[in-house]
Amino acid sequence: MSDAELELTDPQEIQRTLWDVIVIGSGIGGGTLALALASGGARVLVIERGGYVAAAAGSAEGVSPDERMRNGWWPQPISRHGGRDGSVERIFAPVGCAVGGSSVHYAAALERMEPSDFEPLTESPHPVERWPIGFQEFSRCYEAAESVYGLARAGQADAEARLSPWDLRLMEAMRRNGLRPDILHVAMSYDAECRECVGRICPRGCKMDARTACVDKAARDHGCRVLSGCEVLSLEADAKRVRTVRCSREGRQLELQARVVALCAGAFHSPQILLRSWNALWPSGLANRSDQVGRNLMFHTADIYALWAPRRIDRHGRQKKALSIRDFYVHEGRRLGYVQSMGLEAGRGDIAAYLKNALRQRGLSNELVLKLVVKLPSMAAAALLGSAGIFAAMTEDDPDPGNRVVLDPAEPDGISFAYAITDDLRRRAAELRRQFARHIRPWRLVALSTQLGMNYGHPTGTCRFGDDAATSVLDRFCRAHEVENLYVVDSSFMPRSGAVNPSLTIAANALRVAPKILEQLRATGRA
Repeated sequence: MSDAELELTDPQEIQRTLWDVIVIGSGIGGGTLALALASGGARVLVIERGGYVAAAAGSAEGVSPDERMRNGWWPQPISRHGGRDGSVERIFAPVGCAVGGSSVHYAAALERMEPSDFEPLTESPHPVERWPIGFQEFSRCYEAAESVYGLARAGQADAEARLSPWDLRLMEAMRRNGLRPDILHVAMSYDAECRECVGRICPRGCKMDARTACVDKAARDHGCRVLSGCEVLSLEADAKRVRTVRCSREGRQLELQARVVALCAGAFHSPQILLRSWNALWPSGLANRSDQVGRNLMFHTADIYALWAPRRIDRHGRQKKALSIRDFYVHEGRRLGYVQSMGLEAGRGDIAAYLKNALRQRGLSNELVLKLVVKLPSMAAAALLGSAGIFAAMTEDDPDPGNRVVLDPAEPDGISFAYAITDDLRRRAAELRRQFARHIRPWRLVALSTQLGMNYGHPTGTCRFGDDAATSVLDRFCRAHEVENLYVVDSSFMPRSGAVNPSLTIAANALRVAPKILEQLRATGRA
């Protein structure tokens, strides 16, 4: 057991403690918030369902609940309802379940959203008001989050020195074709021993995830305590306040108290906890008099491209997850999206791993069958693509109240979600692919995705913030409109999904919210 973990040698004593803040979830939102609160003098307890997962656990997601938990992934599949044919799709969402949350597996690309993402969305069938906070004010929070996660913005010459000749030549071709590629901001040290742990747990602390950058530091330096392997069952509340956090650990029921509760379990599970925290005062779920909890679920598209050069060029470089292209974020008035390199090559092993993970997410569990199914496609793709680089394209999803997380007692995880891909989203993603392919010539592009998929590891929007309590769950500081000591500080708060990984925005928002919580604690005589 890690020395950062709070051992339950005396559960009664733990339950008698009145914490300043209980943070539920230790991912980017919860981890960043815990560090900011603990360093500000608050007595913080972090509750995490997963454990301390070592790099030796491996990167394979696995399919059994026990195997997934050991490897730091959410253990249960969930059902997606809403396909064009009315079918139900069973998926293992790529959501982490470990101290550090999903970030222990992430590829560490930390990019800012665009100013336009903070503006009203008027052309959607479900219009969205502008964010309660403007981009200029939020940009200061971005700067603070970049500092926490070690994103020193190096000069262009120093940054380009980390790139391979392949990436440098591709950047030249893009610039000749009128694009303005940038070097991707990745939270890795890229020192001489960096192995660029894209999609896997880093063994060295070179990759700055929520555990490395925040949770361990909060525990080591500021007295924050971490209760891992603990599942939050519900929040017991009266008309105005959360009174008790009910949870279970190793078969033991616990009832914990705090002056403030910060729900940071992610856009799938934060609304789940609120919905099942119903009582006579909250018959539709805690903080849900607006009927907005769980609604407006958004993802990003997951369109995967393979690019290869017109001639053989050396791909060796310290930073393979290298390039960022925003030229089509808003193109001729249309929100097409964003393209970045994934840090992977299209060799046979990489392609086979990609295909296996895609099939695992759809419930195929027999590893021998997986190996046989992907063998020929991966060999054929490797022969065709050679040393191609893999790029990911993301298009902004739009909020829709009908896309939502719902309680489902028939599901192992207790939830399912309804979600439909719109024709407009398909058209915008297809146009992004066409525009990008035109502007990289003579490089060639092949789409590896046979049909448009969604990145279920980027859920957002299910407890969005706003100034109007009738159309949002949270106020501008992410406090529940009707519960004075309840905050939701993860990707749930976002009114729009943008077209970049939400991690930096989640961290920036946590740093924005933390002073407000500390102010509330000071008003009650703590912190």
